[in-house]
Amino acid sequence: MVNPVSTGRMAAGPAESVQPAVLYKLIIFAVAMAVVPIGTYYFVLSYTKGNTIASAIAAIITANLVLVGYIIVAWLEDSQGVSPPVKGAVGEKKDK
Repeated sequence: MVNPVSTGRMAAGPAESVQPAVLYKLIIFAVAMAVVPIGTYYFVLSYTKGNTIASAIAAIITANLVLVGYIIVAWLEDSQGVSPPVKGAVGEKKDK
């Protein structure tokens, strides 16, 4: 019997099972995490006539809002993906 580890072959990694929708959401939130706080900083900076403290606080708040939004979306997506085990799945004993 050949051990797959000794031959250098590894089991399929999680990257092969990632759905495209998950990657799109990650990319969207990554871009939002970069653009929204910076845009907010400069918007508030021009609105408050140069108040850097208010601009920084607004940027921090928006960065946290984007992060919380991503966590909520990931949580909801994960809870929708959970399903009860299928009867007769591999590894289960059959009732007689």
